[in-house]
Amino acid sequence: MSTGDKSRSVKGGGRLRPKASKQDDSIMGTNNSSIVSKRSVERLYYPNEPHFFRYFVKKPQRRAPLINRGYWLRMKAIDHVVSQFLKETTGKKKIVVNLGCGYDPLPWQSWARYPEASRDVTFVDIDYRDLIIRKRDMVQQTSELNGALKNLEFPEDGDILLRSDQYLQVGCDLRDLTKLEKFFSSEFDLSNSVVFCTAEVSIAYMDVETSDALIKWIGSLPYSRFCLLEQLLPGGPRHPFAKTMLAHFDKLQTPLRPVLAYPTTQDQENRFKMAGWADVRARNLWELWGSSDFLSSEERMHLDKVEPFDEWEEFALFGCHYTLLEASNVPLPTPRPPYTATVAADSPRKADSEPLKGKMEYTESAKAGGIRRFGASLSVKGGNGCPDLKGNFGGMGVNNRLGSIDIFTDASQGGSTSPGPTLRGKPETRMCHTLTEIGDCGSLLVGGRSSPDKAVADCWLYSKLSHTWERVDDIPVARYRHSAFALDDGSVLVTGGKKDSKTVLRDTFLWNRQTGWKECLTDQDGKPKVFGALMISDVTSTTSTTSGFLVGGMSTDGRVSTDLWSWELHKYTRELSIRWTCHGKSAEVDNPYLHRFGACWANHDGKSLVVGGIMPGNLIPEHAEIVALDIERETGVLETNLTNVERCDTRPLLVGHSIAASGKSLLIMGGGAVCFSFGTFWNKGCYTISLHGEDEEDTGSSEPWSFLNTVDSESSQPPKVSSRSSPLEYEKPREPITIARKKISSWTDFAAILSSAEPIILEGLDIGSCTDLWTNSYLLDRIGQHRHATNEDRMDFVSKNFQYVTKDFGDFIESIDKGEKLYLRSLAIGKPSELPADISRDFSEIAGDFHLPPELAVVEENQHSSPLRISGPVTMWLHYDVMSNVLCQIRGKKTLLLFPPGDVEYFDFAPGASSSSIDAFGDLTGTKAAASHPREANLNPGDILFLPSLWLHTAKPLDGVSVSVNVFFRGLQHGYAAGKDVYGNRDLQAYEKGRQDISKLSKTFENLPPDTRKFYLLRLADELDQKARSS
Repeated sequence: MSTGDKSRSVKGGGRLRPKASKQDDSIMGTNNSSIVSKRSVERLYYPNEPHFFRYFVKKPQRRAPLINRGYWLRMKAIDHVVSQFLKETTGKKKIVVNLGCGYDPLPWQSWARYPEASRDVTFVDIDYRDLIIRKRDMVQQTSELNGALKNLEFPEDGDILLRSDQYLQVGCDLRDLTKLEKFFSSEFDLSNSVVFCTAEVSIAYMDVETSDALIKWIGSLPYSRFCLLEQLLPGGPRHPFAKTMLAHFDKLQTPLRPVLAYPTTQDQENRFKMAGWADVRARNLWELWGSSDFLSSEERMHLDKVEPFDEWEEFALFGCHYTLLEASNVPLPTPRPPYTATVAADSPRKADSEPLKGKMEYTESAKAGGIRRFGASLSVKGGNGCPDLKGNFGGMGVNNRLGSIDIFTDASQGGSTSPGPTLRGKPETRMCHTLTEIGDCGSLLVGGRSSPDKAVADCWLYSKLSHTWERVDDIPVARYRHSAFALDDGSVLVTGGKKDSKTVLRDTFLWNRQTGWKECLTDQDGKPKVFGALMISDVTSTTSTTSGFLVGGMSTDGRVSTDLWSWELHKYTRELSIRWTCHGKSAEVDNPYLHRFGACWANHDGKSLVVGGIMPGNLIPEHAEIVALDIERETGVLETNLTNVERCDTRPLLVGHSIAASGKSLLIMGGGAVCFSFGTFWNKGCYTISLHGEDEEDTGSSEPWSFLNTVDSESSQPPKVSSRSSPLEYEKPREPITIARKKISSWTDFAAILSSAEPIILEGLDIGSCTDLWTNSYLLDRIGQHRHATNEDRMDFVSKNFQYVTKDFGDFIESIDKGEKLYLRSLAIGKPSELPADISRDFSEIAGDFHLPPELAVVEENQHSSPLRISGPVTMWLHYDVMSNVLCQIRGKKTLLLFPPGDVEYFDFAPGASSSSIDAFGDLTGTKAAASHPREANLNPGDILFLPSLWLHTAKPLDGVSVSVNVFFRGLQHGYAAGKDVYGNRDLQAYEKGRQDISKLSKTFENLPPDTRKFYLLRLADELDQKARSS
């Protein structure tokens, strides 16, 4: 994603050199995307407040949940400090100055939220002169903004560009301290005023020397405060998030400078203290998020009701890389909050403990293999009698969720071969699931999710002997981010997790092959309510009891839990019982790295290891990313010990990763994160960690693991029934999977999407002014031509339950305005039976309003046709297109149901037909179509849906009139139907020839008895069916 931070001033006074001026323009440009993100937050999270960003953002966009929550936290942090200052009692004049303000409407928000506290306060916005001029013009033209200002003036000369009794706009470079000093001294009685300055990611672009000079000068005023929000590098510039963030701003030609000099909260505090500030406090945003003096539990939980959210690791990474600093040149009036983010350089270690030593090696994967996050590990049988390979199943790939397995091998298995496709189907794509090894039987897959509100309950047993998936009993309650643990008898214990984005589960179930799932009863009220925790053991299983610990996880209010729970499972003849005991938070101080969320646990060579994840309040230091657990079996005490692992040059991002233990080595697979608005970081290879005890001989590194290949089942979907089989197995249809949304920035990004052949919604691309202009009145004014229309609410191309009519365009527009069931699909002007539709030729009056973005250049270069579609409440029939196309939604909202090409057997497409009579939006229960695998696309104006060839689809508008443009394009060099193909839906030559061959083949059996003819034709049909499914 390409969301920058807000604008600020960088170079001051005098005539700027062209290079510096260009950089200033780039810095001002970061404001544009920042306010779009803040507008997205305003629309979603503040429905009951006046909206002021709306006047500065003409085309609102809904940002991804991670971006929304991150900007919500930034906005909340600034508001928290500003509101405290406004509500303070003081006999002095209050002045609130927004340094590098951009288009932030801070004064108007303060007047709306805190009218009494803001009554006698003067607000000042300062930024580049060019930017302030644009902001001034917006205020001047907007009555909702200028109506709040008394004695409003717009001076033509000087740095003050807008003046009123309670608000000033100043166009001044923040490096020009002479001008700033002149302004403040001439406008205010500073000896009787408190100047409060806020800088939200604004002075972050200045040189260290000039930004420090600004901070020092503000601190020299008689009474001043400072609120600073800007980036941190708590793990140094090598940390993957930091590298991605720094590269993002470098690419924008707005490099972050002070953060390299002041990378931590402590450094920032020292920065201000060295500048003469008397009282300074700094916290990173992740610590601030969990602080009770900043947010209550109820406030945090309320956010989950606004939109589904499950990007916790990425949210924590973002929060750890931003600081909120408050400073005063006199002692602050409020007590300093407890500082919790700083942890000791070394975790406590018992005097008699022996640290594990080892070495980390990195092996980059060829051709970007093995890239996924939030998968789960499993053992895969090696070929040729070699040891087991390791696999990473499911998770999130570059563009979509995956259902394949990445296979990894080490050099000691040189003769081993990777298994081919599984002989049967496999689970649907998912993430945040568990795979628990249960010995030679294989691994049990439990739950997972498609989206944060769509948990799945299906469970599968993977057999490493036969390399097949077998569907077993569903877990009674669907869940994801749960905890799972294998018992010695082949049973699997599962507890907690999330049912949806708002519901955290507290139940516990036990599965085994003979009895399926059984719920474990609890003999007391106290039991954990967390998700993403680690479940580990402490004693060897007996015939009746097993026990262990539950560590970390996330609580219902979005904070990493610091409770430590022990559990004891009792297995009786008729029932199961689990006893939970909470050991409180006493271990938090002694074990700062014990409590984590999203970490991985492995029992490696008799030692318990915890790898990666996130912790409360701060980034896990590199030296503490891998710790060993010291378990006192007699006392039940759990402690962490650091490991002494020699790191490699390529640092991994240990979130969303999977781990597997093998021999003396530990394998880390996958992992990565969306680094807020700065881009996505992937671990592009695997990591091998060789470990040995302090008193063990170092025999050298284990053979490093490496990516071998990716294997799939014959289909990316669960096993299908033959079209001749009974559909009873699929009596209930599946819930549609929501098609992913993505932002791309180059034609190469789209090329990768083409290669995946998966539908995806592209957002944030420029398709012209049509999204604003194409209202009914505008179209009617520009177009006066006749087009055909239909008036059925669900069109069926097979039964032709509609009629083609020539209708005056004005009557057509008037009719759909009234809600009539009409549909327009444009044809070529003059020669509709000879030429494909072309919007630039057929609708030249409006064609200039629409264009494909440059990222889709390959579509334009291979374009076949571009019909215009306008419809009322009409559902389009289910059909497929032989050519791929992009559907550009221009007006209105539309829902499409899509089905992969392999689902063609479920919808009764007649031979040679590309349309079906089945209503895919209807109830498919009990029908053959219930076995299909629907995807759902919800299109908003400006969205572009990529529809790969042969994907079945049907569409219906959601509100009023829908306007869109389809652009079909050729994806094959040859093989399309010979002759004219006006609509682009004639099947390929090979298919038509195959139909002819089938006709000839069937005639060769005409002289045989009916039963004999049927017998052999069915055998041939089965043979053809097998070839189709194995291709």
